[in-house]
Amino acid sequence: MSKRIDKKKLKRQSDVTSGNAGATLAAPVSEPAPSVNPKACMQTDFFIQYQNQEYLEREIIDKIREKCKAEGTELSAAGKLCVYLKPEEGKAYYTYGDISGFVEA
Repeated sequence: MSKRIDKKKLKRQSDVTSGNAGATLAAPVSEPAPSVNPKACMQTDFFIQYQNQEYLEREIIDKIREKCKAEGTELSAAGKLCVYLKPEEGKAYYTYGDISGFVEA
C-alpha cells in the first residue's frame, strides 16, 4: 500500500478511537422483576421428564405419604421430608427423621 493510503487509514482509526474516548455507554435501566411468592400461587405442577418418562412431584410425595401411613408412620408438618428422585432406576428415595425408604416413581 502507498504511504498516502496508510496515513488515511491511520487517521481514520485515530478519529474513531479519539471520538469515543469521552463517550460512555449507559446500561439500559430495566424495571425490577416482580417478586413471586410461591405459596401465593393457586396450584403448582412440577414435572420431571427423563427418557420418555414423566414424574409429577405431587404424585411422588403422595406415594411416600401412603407408604409411611401403611407402615404406621404419620408425616407431620413439623418434620422435614427429603426426596431424592433417581429416574434412571424409576425410584424415589426419601428420608424423614430417622426413617428412610423408597417408592416406585
